[in-house]
Amino acid sequence: MKILATLTFTFALLATPALARDAASDTAEAVRQADMAFARRSQEVGFARAFLEVMDETESLTYGFDGPPIKGARAIFEALGGDGPSAMTVEWAPTQAWGSRGGDMGVTVGTYRRIPRDASRPVQTGRYVTVWRKNVQGQWKGLIDIGEADPPAPPPPAASAP
Repeated sequence: MKILATLTFTFALLATPALARDAASDTAEAVRQADMAFARRSQEVGFARAFLEVMDETESLTYGFDGPPIKGARAIFEALGGDGPSAMTVEWAPTQAWGSRGGDMGVTVGTYRRIPRDASRPVQTGRYVTVWRKNVQGQWKGLIDIGEADPPAPPPPAASAP
């Protein structure tokens, strides 16, 4: 019996890191899925409305738009134009995700494209980081969203005279 207890205890110690890695991997996959759903929702209802629905109601922060950080889902929604016609569509996709072992926090990073409705304006590309937190209802909410635009593409070389 003592040997069985020792083996059980040893197995539990050895299995704990593997289980923790699995829990973190599961959380990472969950926030990756939340991020992809956020991107799909943006295409369905518009960029501003998607932020209103997905970002934390009071504690969310977004960086990367003109001006200081914006706090709260409603303020982000308004700053992005509310329900008015959007000046752009935004497409994005996560490229990496990390999750906590506790299953309540995660981070996604990825790339985006901001496509202006005004075709004379250039498409802007960049990278983003979103910190996710699971709320008491079990929903993933964006807590912090940071976007960084890529440098503008250099102008094409001038044609040389013959």
